[in-house]
Amino acid sequence: MKGICLDAGVMGIHFTKDSTKKVISLMNSILKDNIKAFVLKPILVETYYHLCKIKGVEIAKISLSSFIRKYPIELVDITQDLIFSAGKLKCQNRKTLSYNDAITIAFCLNNRIEFHTTEKNLKKIPNNTLNRLKIKKYRF
Repeated sequence: MKGICLDAGVMGIHFTKDSTKKVISLMNSILKDNIKAFVLKPILVETYYHLCKIKGVEIAKISLSSFIRKYPIELVDITQDLIFSAGKLKCQNRKTLSYNDAITIAFCLNNRIEFHTTEKNLKKIPNNTLNRLKIKKYRF
């Protein structure tokens, strides 16, 4: 089964009333267990923040809680190995990557899974990292 990791941008698209066909198809594949999806816990914090900012505290709580119950995603804790990998990536790309992007990219590289993202600055990452990273991009 193919493994993927979602960033907050893709989750944000999912929660909009005008979700894209690509994201709807992706979420259906996750729901049917055709794809093994991972979400790092800090990404849930970022997603909650964006939902809260747009829709308010209660809708953010309800939306994220429902998502976690409905979708068979694996919520990922940050391990010591991930701290070191992500910290190194952030250090090497301090002006390009956010902390959450560094953590998620490190997780994807460590586990050889595809990164599903809306991030536009990935082209600025050095090729030695970028060439090892499998990326699927989405647009709002």
